[in-house]
Amino acid sequence: MIIPGYISEYDNEHLTVIAPFSKPWLIEKREITECEISLTDGRRISPDQRAKIYATFRDIADYTGYLPDQVKALSKYDFIAKTGCNYFSLRDCDMTTAYEFTLYLIDFCLRNDIPIYGSLLDRAPDVAKYIYMCLLYKKCCITGKKAELHHVDTVGMGRNRNKIIHLGMRAIPLCREKHIEYHNIGGETFCKKYHVFGIKLDKKLCEVWNLKGK
Repeated sequence: MIIPGYISEYDNEHLTVIAPFSKPWLIEKREITECEISLTDGRRISPDQRAKIYATFRDIADYTGYLPDQVKALSKYDFIAKTGCNYFSLRDCDMTTAYEFTLYLIDFCLRNDIPIYGSLLDRAPDVAKYIYMCLLYKKCCITGKKAELHHVDTVGMGRNRNKIIHLGMRAIPLCREKHIEYHNIGGETFCKKYHVFGIKLDKKLCEVWNLKGK
């Protein structure tokens, strides 16, 4: 649930936020003591953000058979239902909403194997989060194809990958073709060429890839 509020005070270390809320029973029943705060800077959606969102609508429409306007409506309402945000227009919503909605669409495409014209990497507003999603769904972060796990932090010669602790090690999901290219041209050149980098494996990713996490 997202509750709108405003910042009433800031002392260079802490924010004091006031958010009107009329459901005290919800707080008491679930014993909620923590929350997250999403800050918006008031800027409106950019033409680049809008273009990437509509391009993704078209890709989803081409794959599903829906019209782009139908994909737009269904996606927005599903996003609103999942996040609790207010209804928004892609004509003048804030940049934060556009950013989060773009990530939602990218996650949808990865999760449902939606073929994309071009690369989702070029549409991702946050490369780190995008690569994490690709790790989660075992998709190559460059081509979108089925991925293999490439360890940026070398495992080491003679070490058993099934026995070492992978938690915290950096990895990139790459298809066979890109994986071979990585080793042929070297990691530094590869990462500069495609603007990608390794993401630390957390407990969830270790489970997805069936790796030892502790």
